[in-house]
Amino acid sequence: MYHFSWFQLLSPLVHAIEAIGGSHDDAVRVLTSWGICIGLLLFALIGRGALQKLQDPKAGPMQYVPAAGLNIGGVFELFVGAIIGMLEPTLGRADTRRYFWLLGGTFLFIFVANLMSVVPGGLPPTDNVNTNLAMSLVVLSVYVIEGVRRTGMGFFKHMAGPVIWLAPLIFAIEAAGVFLIRPASLTLRLFGNINGDHMVFGIMSDLVPVVVPSIFLALGIWVSFLQAFVFTLLSAIYIMLSVGHDDEEGHH
Repeated sequence: MYHFSWFQLLSPLVHAIEAIGGSHDDAVRVLTSWGICIGLLLFALIGRGALQKLQDPKAGPMQYVPAAGLNIGGVFELFVGAIIGMLEPTLGRADTRRYFWLLGGTFLFIFVANLMSVVPGGLPPTDNVNTNLAMSLVVLSVYVIEGVRRTGMGFFKHMAGPVIWLAPLIFAIEAAGVFLIRPASLTLRLFGNINGDHMVFGIMSDLVPVVVPSIFLALGIWVSFLQAFVFTLLSAIYIMLSVGHDDEEGHH
């Protein structure tokens, strides 16, 4: 179905993507994803510069003097503190910092992408299975590679279970869970919720264009945050399950 989008202003790029087999909406989602990534990178660079201005040269490179009022440096401090507070109970202090680049970035991208569902003329990239599957495969790659790197053969031994004669069956079940069910769960949960939220918001805006859409706008913002939170937290849990048992191995 055709949707108006501000990315019609970039019609040459839209047509180029359509020419290689994508629909108009797919082209808009791709360009939206690029725009979000570029915007977040620029925002991060600006935030880094703002934090450097707050640095106390006498107290070392990690010591900052808070500025008065709300500013971009303060926004980054709030974000980092909130994400660390969310992840530390699951991953612990060391692993939270080790995987912050992945989990913090994933949360930001998904949240901003989800918000496109409540922007007039916007299409959220996360209401497409392909976008969510790509993110899920990145998470899968990280927790498999890190699990093998940090535990060696213990990663596969853990998947086989403690009972030798049941090992082939348990390993098959665990492998299906790791390589199929977990990525599919991350993909479809995000797709279903954002697709449904975007559809409901669009329908209600058409049926009752006054007052009522504001209620669904607030709901849409809440759903955008909640789904980013859930995706990020589940990713952290999967990473913890992958690398957490190396401590158990070390105690035996």
